[in-house]
Amino acid sequence: MFESQYNDEMEAEVKRLEAKMRAINAGHPEWINACVACGCELADINTDRCAQCL
Repeated sequence: MFESQYNDEMEAEVKRLEAKMRAINAGHPEWINACVACGCELADINTDRCAQCL
């Protein structure tokens, strides 16, 4: 049980850090996420592309 919870938390943290890095690479460190293709701001960390780039 503890291992499963730990894995879920670490997976969420990795997603958050990847999203933050995309925002930094887009030139906006204050954002939580940015589209990998066009660099626009994304409000959700669970995706890496905006609706136009999908």
